[in-house]
Amino acid sequence: MNAELERPEEKLANLRIPRAQEGPRRKRSAAVSIFVAIVVIGVASAIAYALYARTIGRPAMVQTTMVTTRMESQPAVLLTGSGYIVTRQKYITIGTKILGQIVAEPIEEGQHVKAGEVLARIDDRDYQAQLRQALANSDLAQANLRLNQAKAQRAKTLIKSGAISQDDYDTAMSGAEVSQAQVERDRAAVDYAKFNVNQCVITSPIDGIVLKKYREVGDTINFGGEIQAGGGATDIAQLADTTDMRAEVDINETDIARIAINSPATVMLDAYPDRPFEAMLIKVYPKADRQKGTVKIEVHIEKPDLQLIKPEMSVKVSFLVARKSSTDAARLTVPKSAIKTDGSKSFVWTVNDSIVRRVPVVLGQPLETDVEVKEGLRDGDRVIVAPDMALTEGQKVTVGRFDSSPRTAQ
Repeated sequence: MNAELERPEEKLANLRIPRAQEGPRRKRSAAVSIFVAIVVIGVASAIAYALYARTIGRPAMVQTTMVTTRMESQPAVLLTGSGYIVTRQKYITIGTKILGQIVAEPIEEGQHVKAGEVLARIDDRDYQAQLRQALANSDLAQANLRLNQAKAQRAKTLIKSGAISQDDYDTAMSGAEVSQAQVERDRAAVDYAKFNVNQCVITSPIDGIVLKKYREVGDTINFGGEIQAGGGATDIAQLADTTDMRAEVDINETDIARIAINSPATVMLDAYPDRPFEAMLIKVYPKADRQKGTVKIEVHIEKPDLQLIKPEMSVKVSFLVARKSSTDAARLTVPKSAIKTDGSKSFVWTVNDSIVRRVPVVLGQPLETDVEVKEGLRDGDRVIVAPDMALTEGQKVTVGRFDSSPRTAQ
């Protein structure tokens, strides 16, 4: 029985696969291990040095600009604002004081018109009839006046001889006075009828451009009729005065002290950025917008091209530094971001042969993005723009290639 119990174990033993006996391992040479370690350390050192040279060990990169001089005859921009084209009288709505049907309207939106040019005609047949009636009434009144004046003259003669009573005399004199009043009344009626006839022809009171037509040929003007958007019951068209084209701009209230009436400026249309127009500040509004912190101003465009300039077009207005003398003196400026302060003194960082130098400067008039430098810099100096990093005298830096273009002083 024991033999039968051991039989399964024997069978399991027979199923095992015999493993080949391993020979003794070869020991690695110490010289080889040292060589491999040296190679690994060398490669790691090379990679670490390359990373160091590209990051921490690399000289700081700075952005610079080269300064050159410009003569005062070349205007410098003091500040810039955005706005819209307007006119001196803003927009004029032309209408009529009478009612009737429009029979002619020889204008189109965008058309330039002259003062006195016809904008529309209204059917005047009923007004012409009223005028003829008024003229006839006036003729009748004048005839009655002549008759009653003759009666009054005879009454003056007869009252002296006692041929008529005082009552007849008073009646004759009163009849002459009443006739005179009737003549004046009918003359006024004639003038009113002529006015109505004249109102049937609507003309332009200004040289301008048609912005909008409120009516078309065949429309009937009446107080109970349909009113077009933006127009009244008797409005015909809206005009803009083109004899005095202006640009309306909102200027930050902190900058308003930098400009004054007659300050020179240039106006540039967003649609035509290559066509600047000379302008001059002629109006500063007396009230500021406290919500936006701005003051509205207007500049007069000296020689506007009416083929390009249209009301409500977007513009950019640049105010220029007024020349103080007729001499063409040189002016040197640098970006405001290049100026650093140390107490009450100002200085800039310059770069020469990749070495940083601290240069004290004396500042002059501030401009829009630049500031005038009166002392400290020369034509051709290269200054660091926005030197935010901690720079030191004599530090080596790398100049960014994308900022290699020279800057012109204004």
